[in-house]
Amino acid sequence: MIQAVTTPAHKQAFATAIQGAPYFRAVMGRDLALWADNPGAPVRLFILPGAALTLNGSTAQLCGTPQDWEELLSFLQFAGIAHLIAEETPLLPAAAGEPLFLYSMPPQDRLPLAQEHQGYMLNRSPSVLRLATQLFPQEPERQDCYYSETCTALAHGFARVLALQDAAGRPVSTVGAYAMANGEAYMAMGETLPELRGRGIGGWLIPYLANELAGEGWTVTFLCAAERCRFYERLGFVLQKQYVKYKL
Repeated sequence: MIQAVTTPAHKQAFATAIQGAPYFRAVMGRDLALWADNPGAPVRLFILPGAALTLNGSTAQLCGTPQDWEELLSFLQFAGIAHLIAEETPLLPAAAGEPLFLYSMPPQDRLPLAQEHQGYMLNRSPSVLRLATQLFPQEPERQDCYYSETCTALAHGFARVLALQDAAGRPVSTVGAYAMANGEAYMAMGETLPELRGRGIGGWLIPYLANELAGEGWTVTFLCAAERCRFYERLGFVLQKQYVKYKL
């Protein structure tokens, strides 16, 4: 039976289901802390026998092994879910899935850091609204979601976002730890302006933030598609695990 997380017992069951699960413990742990008591939240949380589940827009995240896959898939279809991020399972066709690779960095580790780029200034509190328009220039709905969810996470200490900006104050590169919970800092949205890519700007900013977080005792993680693996390996991250993004 799939149940919405509404009681202390539900919250404890959800927390237990994600405990020790790389990536999920950070992202779903943040969601549990921020959204469990908010009926109008953008993220909805559920528990089911053997697993924890979140729904955010058309994407679901599943941590654990459900006892009743048929019930789960019917529920996701009814909820209008198009994609499911989960462990690989023989119960879903492999052809419908895109592999996602989880890279990590242990606490107190340190990545090589290239010389800082001249002409750019590090901004530790960049405008989230401006980042939203740069990250999703043609997607106003995603801009709104990014702005709302990031501001909420920042305000409650579950995120940290950095940017390098030029002399005019324009962010030219950004990256953030968008889910900081249960000892893990999940980094994402590492982007550099198209006209400045290939100059090592993002290749400096990403290790800078990763080193800062690891130095504070966080396990640092990144989840990426296959085409980004070489980039993160070149920076010094180590492949830890593989998940699948299923198309439903």
